[in-house]
Amino acid sequence: MSPSITLRSGVAGFTGFKQLRETLKLTLRAGLHRHTTDGWLDLLNSHPMFAELVKARPRLLYKIYRPYLSNTTSAAERLVWLRAHYRHIFRHGLGPLTVQAARSAVGLGSVTGKSGLVYQLQLRAIEPMEREGELVLQLLQDGMLVYSCAFSFIPGDRGMQLGIGCMQGPRGEHGLQLIKDATRELHGLRPKNLMLKLLSQIAHDHGCASLRLVGNANRAVCGATRQGKVHADYDALWLELGAERQPDGDFRLASAAICAPDLSEVASKKRSEVRKRHEALCELAQAMTISLRAPRIEAVPVAPLHFEAPAGDEDKYALA
Repeated sequence: MSPSITLRSGVAGFTGFKQLRETLKLTLRAGLHRHTTDGWLDLLNSHPMFAELVKARPRLLYKIYRPYLSNTTSAAERLVWLRAHYRHIFRHGLGPLTVQAARSAVGLGSVTGKSGLVYQLQLRAIEPMEREGELVLQLLQDGMLVYSCAFSFIPGDRGMQLGIGCMQGPRGEHGLQLIKDATRELHGLRPKNLMLKLLSQIAHDHGCASLRLVGNANRAVCGATRQGKVHADYDALWLELGAERQPDGDFRLASAAICAPDLSEVASKKRSEVRKRHEALCELAQAMTISLRAPRIEAVPVAPLHFEAPAGDEDKYALA
């Protein structure tokens, strides 16, 4: 039986000249990385779930040919990371959730802020931030994006790690106001701290001893970095959170379950706020954990699929 997923599956979002152009690009890169491409296609044809993922997100085919999560890896090493990620996904029963998250955002929980604003947590897969991780955890307020974190489960020297390739808030003055509002509503808990604590909880729950945090010099979005479009100082953030710089320029932080703060070390007038902050964090973390563990039974067809491009979506799939 011929494989249902081929290089042509990755250009399903194009027609006419653009399809020809992207086919040539993929074919050229596949020729430059022939052995890795064979391994990649073998992986994508190893389980029916991948057919559903490629149908929802054809850009999945491009992953091994561009910088991914940390710009320290070769195409062959990216294949190792992706193979390990999906093996981990299968082992922990997250396959159906990943398919759902590739099709559209999956809600994981919500929490109400101090003045009644509701903050939602959702999961997406493969896109957006396709160069920076397979899964994206997002915090929203009334449908407005407050913060996004892209991550994957990747191998490390001490077993599996949770690798974070991007932490990003909204741009502009409106974005800054969303961050300020969220910090106030969540009793002083900054969104970036909230998201890292949630990811550390996910890592802990999934047997990852540590988090691998991408450094400034290793960001996968190389073009945007060269053009001065990337302004976030990841190195400073990771050091602030207690991470250790590694020889390759990335950072390492031990994973940990969320634990209660030691109120004896907090000034008495601030204890109520610290307690409420922790309660909001725990409420969101508990809802997230329950959602990630929830059984999701979904039929995944085995037959080869016909990929059709959504109207108007051609340009977003272009291979840089």
